[in-house]
Amino acid sequence: MKKAPSGAIQQRFRSALRQAEHSCHEGANAFPGRGKAGPPISERGAREMERYVILGSGAAGKRAAEMIRKGKPDAEVLLISDEPDPFYFRPMLGEFLARGMKTEQIRSRDREKLEALGVRILTGVRATSVSAKKQEVALAGGDRIRFDRLLVATGRKTARPKMAGTDARGVVFLDALEDALKIAALAKGASSAVVVGSSIPALDVLRGLRGQGLACTLLVPEERFWPGVLDSVASSILEKRLSQEKIDVLKSTGLREILSADGRLEGVTTTAGDRIRTDLLVLAAPQVAHLDFLDPAEFALDRGVVVDDSLRTRHETIFAAGDAAQAPLADGKATVPQPGWLNAWRQGNVAGRNMIGKEAAYKGVLSLRMKAFDLDVVCLGLSDPSPGPTVREESGGYPYEELPHIYKKLTYEKGRVAGAVFVGDVAEAGKVEHWIRQGFTVDQCEKKVLDQMFQPRIITAPALGALCPVCKFQIQVGEGEREGEIVTCPACGFEFRLEQMPNGVFRAVAAG
Repeated sequence: MKKAPSGAIQQRFRSALRQAEHSCHEGANAFPGRGKAGPPISERGAREMERYVILGSGAAGKRAAEMIRKGKPDAEVLLISDEPDPFYFRPMLGEFLARGMKTEQIRSRDREKLEALGVRILTGVRATSVSAKKQEVALAGGDRIRFDRLLVATGRKTARPKMAGTDARGVVFLDALEDALKIAALAKGASSAVVVGSSIPALDVLRGLRGQGLACTLLVPEERFWPGVLDSVASSILEKRLSQEKIDVLKSTGLREILSADGRLEGVTTTAGDRIRTDLLVLAAPQVAHLDFLDPAEFALDRGVVVDDSLRTRHETIFAAGDAAQAPLADGKATVPQPGWLNAWRQGNVAGRNMIGKEAAYKGVLSLRMKAFDLDVVCLGLSDPSPGPTVREESGGYPYEELPHIYKKLTYEKGRVAGAVFVGDVAEAGKVEHWIRQGFTVDQCEKKVLDQMFQPRIITAPALGALCPVCKFQIQVGEGEREGEIVTCPACGFEFRLEQMPNGVFRAVAAG
């Protein structure tokens, strides 16, 4: 039986959204040495209708478009995407491959929602340059579009290695739905695949390829999964889970050469000197910000467009958000990329407000939310710290022998909650993220939540939550919820099924 979000779930979601908007504390700071943003657009003198241009159709771009349209109902809002068909649930590409789903099953209704708000949408159109001085975007084909405010939210893509053979049949870069469709077609006549990189898209495609019965090898350039994000214990759990799926994981190993003949892939040579015969090669890492249309002389470019806490670039009229941005953390110590659907949504929310003259500041917390096969994984803040006299880690007795794929850890720095890792059971992640944002000491943390984390037989309903398979929004699950019930995520609209784990908490799996 299909179940819509309960009133309690919707109320908790609205509360979470208000918190997200207020994790945008009022009062944005300008870059050092740069003045305030200046008067609102409406005070700049009358001329034609104000135009807001958004490059990118992901979570950041869509949320900014909504905020702008609601705040400036008489302005023109134009959203441009280089994908011909961009409105789909990108995190579901692995599920799409594994289960042989139809494209209609992973499409979203975002186009209809945006068009109902009056947002103009251009798809299959690529930006080639941006002029801050002229306030103009140049498009492939020669068109130029003027703007009053511009948001760069073009996301990330797989870097193209400088080696021969990348255009051979059987070699695919995984960036979009059309790439997944190409992989699905190639996999039908393949028996083996090599996937390069330990990125989230790499793990998604591995799930899909194993679901189709291909023998898979994963090349991981690092010594373990995501050092600096996953600690060694969590990385080991992930590696064991992949081993259970009969995936050959080659660590500290990259791609040296693509072997092809007559334009067709035959195999690869690794940096360790191994030669692997394969029918399919998927390049899914490294992931880099999609910014090749921006001039480094005009913009501060690092691992993304560097922005301040208003998500504004060095130019007053140009903003950046989502995976294309390099935004400040809440403590102000660094600007770093902060990937993921929720971070992109929050940044789009802040950028949209600032673009219409409502001052708001983004307060970021490092986070990773993903699903590796059936394992939910959440890393927050200082999740893999270097040892030091002010750092303490607590993980209870995890991992337990009877619960080998569940692991939880808190990191304290100078007596305050500074980071966390959750693998397999992320029920308390939402609470813990709040503690990190607020800089709670252990005495300020709710004891019943700590008990639930580190004494897994104790289940207390107020902290139970399930991670949406698409947007990774954590939905609180009440005592009345039952295994097998279908719930609609109030954040992204995706339908999922509740599945109860051995320790009593729920996880979300794709319905159907």
